Amino acid sequence: MKDELEPLFFETLLLISRFNDKFLELGARLRQLQETNPDDFQELISMPQLGRRKGYYLVEIDRVFGGNEQLGPRLNKIGWTKLVMIAKHVTPDNREHLLKLAEAHNVRNLNAIMRGDTPIIDGRSIVLYFTAEQFAVFVDAMLKNGATKNGEGFIGKEAAVIAALEKGSP
Repeated sequence: MKDELEPLFFETLLLISRFNDKFLELGARLRQLQETNPDDFQELISMPQLGRRKGYYLVEIDRVFGGNEQLGPRLNKIGWTKLVMIAKHVTPDNREHLLKLAEAHNVRNLNAIMRGDTPIIDGRSIVLYFTAEQFAVFVDAMLKNGATKNGEGFIGKEAAVIAALEKGSP
């Protein structure tokens, strides 16, 4: 039986290298491997080029959207990051609505909508690089101004930054 599964393993391995344009096909192969040969599935998702989280996300996308070749081009255009956000919410009744939402919004705004928040249209983002000491001051300011810890990040950080700045400005 291993001889029959090896082509599937190696074909899936090749798809990983073409992830961006083959994520739907990769998800289908990963799901098939997960069901038929969990050891090979685990080996593939342990590769840094794919990773466990992304591997399971692709399986979930295939579980929800797989088997419908007519949707393929549309799903490719939407992209895997948006599809994984809506996948756990999709039902036969709301699938079209959720796909339209994914098509109409960027990842950040779609994530806000799926959480029940109001998306920020035409928002701006910044990236800050802190030393360890500066980051400790930042964390303290975020928490004192209404943000809450969420794993390695914060919920409500934008409002907390503005509140901290308003307190410090003349």
